[in-house]
Amino acid sequence: MNSAINIVRQMKWSVRILLLIVIVIFFSGGAIVITGQPGFCNSCHIMNPYYESWEHSNHSKVNCLDCHLQPGFGGYVKGKINGLAQAVACVVGRVGTKPNATVDDASCMRPECHSTEELETKNLVYSGMKFTHQVHIENVVDGIKISCGLCHSHFEGREHFSVNKEICFTCHFLKGSERDSRLVQTGCRSCHEVPDKLIERGFVTINHAEFVSYNASCDDSCHKQEIERPAQVSATVCLNCHDYGIEREPNSVKLHEVHTDPEKLEVYTGHKHTTHAIKVECFACHGKVIHGRSEVTSVAAMMDCQDCHSNTHEVQRSIYTGEAHPQEGRDAKHVLSPMFLTHVECNGCHIERVRKSTGTLDSFGEVAKAVPRSCDKCHEPGTGEQYIPFWQGKIKGLYDKILARVDKIEQLARLETNQQLAQKSKDRAEQARAILESVANDGSWGVHNFKYTEAMLNKANGIVNSTE
Repeated sequence: MNSAINIVRQMKWSVRILLLIVIVIFFSGGAIVITGQPGFCNSCHIMNPYYESWEHSNHSKVNCLDCHLQPGFGGYVKGKINGLAQAVACVVGRVGTKPNATVDDASCMRPECHSTEELETKNLVYSGMKFTHQVHIENVVDGIKISCGLCHSHFEGREHFSVNKEICFTCHFLKGSERDSRLVQTGCRSCHEVPDKLIERGFVTINHAEFVSYNASCDDSCHKQEIERPAQVSATVCLNCHDYGIEREPNSVKLHEVHTDPEKLEVYTGHKHTTHAIKVECFACHGKVIHGRSEVTSVAAMMDCQDCHSNTHEVQRSIYTGEAHPQEGRDAKHVLSPMFLTHVECNGCHIERVRKSTGTLDSFGEVAKAVPRSCDKCHEPGTGEQYIPFWQGKIKGLYDKILARVDKIEQLARLETNQQLAQKSKDRAEQARAILESVANDGSWGVHNFKYTEAMLNKANGIVNSTE
């Protein structure tokens, strides 16, 4: 050892510097070789699961740097510098527990790896779904440039670069925030072949070929509920990555650009970013979009009754809450029901379950019927039995009186020879009858809101007795 030191001391300064350069180059070269091996990546404990998934994948014979560094000498140098910065960050404890990485399309599309021409011409079947790369490669959807890593990403399990089907559902089934339609217009048959087997559902045999022959739409009929979902993103989702609320930019195209394209992010923010800083999965913001049922227990489970039966209790709700009838007008002195003011809900009075029909089919079902004894829960026993007949008797009497008057006006209008007077009579009868129909359709005869119902009938009575 001492002899080696003496030899160095006897050297000229120029020789010493040259020797130092050789030593640095030697060790740097060794370091470059060592740090370029997959095993070196696994030396960091947060990389253990990713290394394990790589070992069990189809890419296990491909070096990590071949994918994760941009092709070419410039990309290699840039990657090594970036790796040195990450090593320093790791030493000082500034590395997160979940690493992110984006693989450039150029890395995937190299001649020795994947051929663009082959991908665009080859039709695939993935998990029973037809797929082609041709309409996906470099396509842009709502500001999102579709890249290889968008669909082929490590998200769970042991397979490195596995395809996450939920990414497909996010684009194809979410409805855009600035439009009513979905981001990508596709139908069931764009991805699925028509089933050639008969499907048994209870007493029903489903033959898809028959439905297709009728030009029936899959996604507008049986499978409608399986593909629609709004693309709303909660502001709290942003806090998973940012230390502030939702992005100030409300435009979805801009938000997609800055979360998926590093060049657009640099232009948008004015700061230099690497691709490793913006790897964001679609469902990280939009949540998971579930597609397809594993089991359907009944046809009714596939239906949305609200498509046809909407606002079926609108009259009852309007009278109970005191909302003005179009012909009656609002008058605060008459409209408010004491039960509404004390927040009595519908099931406070409708407490008795009865069959709607005496038929045998289950579809007749049951309804919740209001009974006088429900009043006893809040009032003295017998209150309902005492007041309900009184309210209903008075309202029905006033209703019958006005109805007879309306019938009489309509009869006289038909006999009137003066067309102007006849039309005025018809208009009065029509206005009054609209109010009478609301009272009759309500069905409670004053119980839902006695004062409001009485005010409505008094309004109708004033219309039929008007001489104007």
